Amino acid sequence: MIRYQTIVILLLAALSAAAQTTLVKNLDDYRRQHLQEKLYVHTDKEFYLSGEICWFKLYLVNATTGKPMDLSKVAYLEWLDKDNKPILQAKAGLSKGYGDGSVYLPLALRSGTYKLRAYTNWMKNYGIDWFFEKTITVVNARRSAELSAVEDTLRYPVAFFPEGGNLVENIPCRMGFRITDQYGRGVACTAVVTEDDQDTVARFQPYRFGLGSFMVTPRTGHRYRAIFRLPDGTAIPTLLPAAVPEGFVLHVADDGAGHWLASVQGTGASASGDVYLLVHTRQQVKAAEKASLTDGRASFSIDKTALGEGISVFTVFNGARQPVCERLVFRQPAHPLQITIQPDKLQYGTRQKIDLGVSLGGDTSTAQCSLSVYRVDALQTAPESRIGDYLWLASDLKGKIESPDYYADHPEDTLAIDNLLLTHGWRRFRWNDVQSHDKPLFEFPPEYNGAIITGKLTDTRTGGPAKGIEVFLSVPGTRTQFTSAFTNDDGQVRLEMQDFYGGQEIIVQTDPTRDSTYRIDVQNPYVETYTNDRPIAPYRLPRGDSGVLADRDVAMQVLNRYGGEKLKQFHLPARADTTLFYDRPDYSYLLDDYTRFTTMEEVMREYVTLMLVQRRGGHYHLPLFELPYNQFFDSDPLILLDGVPVFNIDSLMVLDPLKVKRLQTLQRKVFMGSTFFPGIMNWTTYKGDLGGYILDPHATVVDYEGLSMQREFYDPVYPTPEAAASHLPDFRNVLYWTPSVPLRPGGKGSLSFYTSDLPGKYIIVAEGLTANGSAGTGIASFEVK
Repeated sequence: MIRYQTIVILLLAALSAAAQTTLVKNLDDYRRQHLQEKLYVHTDKEFYLSGEICWFKLYLVNATTGKPMDLSKVAYLEWLDKDNKPILQAKAGLSKGYGDGSVYLPLALRSGTYKLRAYTNWMKNYGIDWFFEKTITVVNARRSAELSAVEDTLRYPVAFFPEGGNLVENIPCRMGFRITDQYGRGVACTAVVTEDDQDTVARFQPYRFGLGSFMVTPRTGHRYRAIFRLPDGTAIPTLLPAAVPEGFVLHVADDGAGHWLASVQGTGASASGDVYLLVHTRQQVKAAEKASLTDGRASFSIDKTALGEGISVFTVFNGARQPVCERLVFRQPAHPLQITIQPDKLQYGTRQKIDLGVSLGGDTSTAQCSLSVYRVDALQTAPESRIGDYLWLASDLKGKIESPDYYADHPEDTLAIDNLLLTHGWRRFRWNDVQSHDKPLFEFPPEYNGAIITGKLTDTRTGGPAKGIEVFLSVPGTRTQFTSAFTNDDGQVRLEMQDFYGGQEIIVQTDPTRDSTYRIDVQNPYVETYTNDRPIAPYRLPRGDSGVLADRDVAMQVLNRYGGEKLKQFHLPARADTTLFYDRPDYSYLLDDYTRFTTMEEVMREYVTLMLVQRRGGHYHLPLFELPYNQFFDSDPLILLDGVPVFNIDSLMVLDPLKVKRLQTLQRKVFMGSTFFPGIMNWTTYKGDLGGYILDPHATVVDYEGLSMQREFYDPVYPTPEAAASHLPDFRNVLYWTPSVPLRPGGKGSLSFYTSDLPGKYIIVAEGLTANGSAGTGIASFEVK
């Protein structure tokens, strides 16, 4: 009998350990199958006038490790108005986790607060709450009368958040609450909780930013109401969530000795046996423990140093391995990136040189750092958004966070951080997905090599999708940009175009000689759904600051007048690959090097070698000689004219050869995805305008924005007294911007620039990220007299 009992005990222990191991394995498997990204955008400032340029630097990191991530090569940026309508959109190239660009804010842009959001194609798979968002202010000085000085009628929504997620009858629970106006700004108030609108059971008030908590023990058969009273006497009554008769409650607290104490209490049929606690930091398991419930209670002690930096999630599972409670905690980064900025002086004159030293602490061998220098005044202040605050805290929380910089500036205020986690906590996955073991299906592929242009092919005869049809994409011009792909069962096609820069026409078509009954629709690459839990407050021009605004407007107009031409100069970034998609040709013919004939047939017959000019069935054919096998191909090559495929060779033969500049041939099979071509003939005209070639009427031609071209930042220099005495005005309020501070080994760098004609206080803001994921912000200031 004793032996039997021992076997049973050992078996139960083994089953319990197996359950614990299974939970850990499930989450690890899920993390490995779901590689996720985070994106942060550093802008040169956060207040602009219509007509100015917004400069930005992109930091793309692994959502789990925080390290720079070389996965996506394209970032999508949108400037959204208060109604979530995109008023500006841009695409920026990424390389090894970094990118940069600029956007001109049109003069017609209305005054207001805008939401800048950014994401990658891969991030679309995980929902819009993953996307980076920050607010910027734009004021149209010529339409400043549109800025109302009258406050809107405010509303005060109230929300309650039981710790752990459950409010259970007869179990004490810490109840988090949030009271804000409709724009997410916390309000001051006092509050009470009454039982059945009679007895007062709790008194409390927000601690900071409208966030706080109180203890409540809901009794069976009773109803609880909170009454919030504003300073003007307005009362806001709100019912607490209804308590459930059975379930679990989780309470997590600092025991003051370096540990988190997680207390679990439950009632009902499931409140017996074992419970499990799984603690993970961004899906990396840091602790997994089991405890037996005694009188419906169990507790766990977790060493704080065992957790990762940033947000960690405590999840409690019942004996059936079902998640029943969840709670977030935060660990301040032990070694954030320290950025020291040292101007050579603290005060300068106008048009005077500034030598600036920048130093990054820690392992900075492959760090990146962006830096902005701008004038601060009543309208333009220090930035609220910082890279470390976002990557370690805000990016893992849901909804709008008021004054996110406060939590980094006041790490000692643990109660404020705890209230934030209690009222904004969530996770970016569902445990059902983790435990289902289903193979993930991703709708949006990572743009690992470049932009993916998607479309849908429809059979016009049936209205249904056309599957298995080859689709061709071209960007007409002197630089050959071409690709092709086949549609899937849903008629969807993904056309990958590497290093596609600038706004240009694209041509999407099928082979009209075979597929003339199809319609192709190019799809919008931007996401058309938006967050509604991060409302934008209307911008109010500070009273008495109309003079500052007028001065800023004059300065902006002067800058655009005298520096506008430089700001309109664009170029391809140095990292752009401009080589042909087929690398290099076997033969190249510059037609001006030969006798110019009057027909294309003469050109090809007279000096294009290793090619046959044939007429069969009343049509021209141009098979190439296949060099590796020393024989002619049986079929015609891929013929391109300024990157556009020519399917009817007869239409090529009637072109004026005097408009054609060059021919390149590739005398071998060329593979592209799941198809191949029997060689390539690539014709280029002088103007890249197809030289009079008429497109097939079934081709789809659309204006399409590629990646943003690079714009040079305008920063005039005054190296001599004569240059400084120039009569050309210099009214720059952004003195300097660089997306990449040149750093020497050891993380030290130096740069120089000149002040403008505008006196005042200037701040220097630098943001950086190291290869090991350390992020930080450095701020310094100086004056111009």
